[in-house]
Amino acid sequence: MTDGREISTRREERKRMTRERLLDASRALFAENGFDQTTIDDIVTAARVSRGTFFNYFENKDAVLAALHRTHMDKLPGIIDDLLARDLTTAERIHSLFDDVVEAAVTLERYFRATTRELDRDLATPAQSAARTERFIVAFGRILEAGIPRGEVRRDYSLRFLSQMVTAVYVTTIRYWRQDTVRDMNVEFERAARFIAEAVAPPETGNPSGPMGGRFGPDGRSGS
Repeated sequence: MTDGREISTRREERKRMTRERLLDASRALFAENGFDQTTIDDIVTAARVSRGTFFNYFENKDAVLAALHRTHMDKLPGIIDDLLARDLTTAERIHSLFDDVVEAAVTLERYFRATTRELDRDLATPAQSAARTERFIVAFGRILEAGIPRGEVRRDYSLRFLSQMVTAVYVTTIRYWRQDTVRDMNVEFERAARFIAEAVAPPETGNPSGPMGGRFGPDGRSGS
């Protein structure tokens, strides 16, 4: 029994290592050449495996990309943990998340363009999109929730609604960059982060951004 378990464990470890080699090779090739210019033959050559082995793990190149995107999404909770462990304001934490996007886009542009194309595919797959969007909402919700006791986050809208709005701006800004409609990435993402930080902060007296401070309340009805 013990020998059987050991053999099974070694087999599973080899499978894991082969899969990691394929992902590592794909990551490097996407960063160097871009997704569209990288072929499956390129990947298997770099990973030192056969085409048959590739298809034992991934249906196609798109499946590799989805797996890489998933690994980044899996790191998001840890990134949030690190931000919450540091003595930062809510605004500083929001800016840090937007700054990370800029750094990734500048240092690994081709790879970042490859992995973020999954955001565009979400538009055609509502169920998958909902699951991925929810992970962003939960992540941003943790940032905002930590700021409530410190008086840094407004209470006149629900935490979930605010988290949804932060997610919308975050994802849409990345999409604009992918469409090459953002001329200066540093300026655009800084502006987006500043807008979000101001939008989630408690409204000052008479601030028209408040639900009853302007013409309409949070339910869309007149505040007068």
